Amino acid sequence: MSRRLVVAATVTALSLTVVPAYAASQGATPAHGTPAATPTRFTATPSATKQGTKPSAPTSSAPTTPKPTTPPPPPAPYTPPKDSGDAVAATAARITTSSHFAVKADPAGKQAMDATWPDAGTLFTAAELSQILPGVTAVQARDCAGSPVTGGRASAHSTRCTLVLSMKGEPHDNQSRLMVSIRGFGVPATVGQAWAKSAVQQRERSADRPGLYTFYRNGSLGATAAYTDGTTTRVLLQGSGVAGEIWFSGIGFAHVRPSYLASRQDYRQRIVPALVQLLGAKMQPAA
Repeated sequence: MSRRLVVAATVTALSLTVVPAYAASQGATPAHGTPAATPTRFTATPSATKQGTKPSAPTSSAPTTPKPTTPPPPPAPYTPPKDSGDAVAATAARITTSSHFAVKADPAGKQAMDATWPDAGTLFTAAELSQILPGVTAVQARDCAGSPVTGGRASAHSTRCTLVLSMKGEPHDNQSRLMVSIRGFGVPATVGQAWAKSAVQQRERSADRPGLYTFYRNGSLGATAAYTDGTTTRVLLQGSGVAGEIWFSGIGFAHVRPSYLASRQDYRQRIVPALVQLLGAKMQPAA
């Protein structure tokens, strides 16, 4: 065999024993019958595919500005049934309010949004009540509780409270109290439907209890509608796209006039309309 043939054979044998670069870097030896791994090759892309050809301009990736959308109009307000012939056009003295509440409602009616509801414990302040009852010096909220709302959770604020009034001339063990109940706020049509149903029932009851009920004319006293049975007063309030009910009951109020009968009459004829008007003044349209 010639020397040139020997050299060629040696080179061929050596090339068959070279390990691929990827497998060598991992320190792994391929199993018998398994092909050895080969490194991945990456090819750089030239700026132009052919000599003399200009590269294409890059595509802009700047985000597009969305078109502004007009918010949907608020739900239409609720219109209560027409006044009956015995509806009273009551008036009351104006009261300087200590605070206001601007309630919001979900237009779809799926969320309670009760975080914007007023808190029953602070609904009436001593500064406000003293304008109706000059003897009031303090208001203490007791026995406050929340109510279940949408989603099985409790309301964010107290919806029921007993407001105990410290009032000059009343014995400490027989203080007058206001039982406050925030019945709920929401879309006007839904709240109005419940209001109308309850009002019909109360109308029927008033026929059997003449002289106890007073139905105020719609829109009077700053409320959409309101009526009282002499003890419990129901008030329907509305703002922009929202409506709600607040109830209050007066217990005691037996010493605001010289006699018990005169005191209770004063509560029904003067104090209740003033409290209704106070609620109407504290309710503001939602922002």
